[in-house]
Amino acid sequence: MKNPWSHLFLRSSFFALKKEEDLDTSLKIEHSKLQYDSAVNGFHPKRKDEFLLGRLCATKAFYECTKQPLYDLKNNPDRSPAWPSGVVGTISHNEFWVGAAVAKDTDLLGVGMDFEVMGRTKLELAKQIRSGGDLLSHPQLSDEELLTLIFSAKESLYKALYPQVKKFFGFEDASVTKIDLDNGTFVINLISDLNLNFGPKSRFSFEGRFTVDNKTCLTVLELSH
Repeated sequence: MKNPWSHLFLRSSFFALKKEEDLDTSLKIEHSKLQYDSAVNGFHPKRKDEFLLGRLCATKAFYECTKQPLYDLKNNPDRSPAWPSGVVGTISHNEFWVGAAVAKDTDLLGVGMDFEVMGRTKLELAKQIRSGGDLLSHPQLSDEELLTLIFSAKESLYKALYPQVKKFFGFEDASVTKIDLDNGTFVINLISDLNLNFGPKSRFSFEGRFTVDNKTCLTVLELSH
């Protein structure tokens, strides 16, 4: 279905499904030729639906990007999607939407996206989410809305960078220093060294895009070469 976010993806292909309009997951999977590990059948029904819809979105985004089918997207040992050679990708969901984005690795080093429900992030979690350099307030956002955007931007950065750094890093390792609601952009900086290529002594500042539509916030970070 048509979604309000495609304009955020400048160099990657994006596909999303709205959960309440795509409840018949089994029928969609049956007609999609999607293959998946039998262990998924042991998931809680809600988690299984989210997992399979995410894989279906990944299949659609992959085809849009490469014009090739992708029926079997496995997981790496760290449980991240094992994207085929030649592409980078990302999958996300919140309670309303599931989506995926895919780009050729000649176009991007990585792509990260994150769906959140705007204002749902509780202020009690601020100490776990914020770092020393994060924005403390914003004239156009409530404290809960600002914290949601900070959380989401950091999630998108993690997803975009992880394939390059191959290590876990946390909310404390980055800070969101600018959020421009008029242009739908944010700036996020690394404040810890992740490897020789990414950190305060090398490449540390990244600009992402976001939009908020009907309570759903989507942040996107496309990592250029």
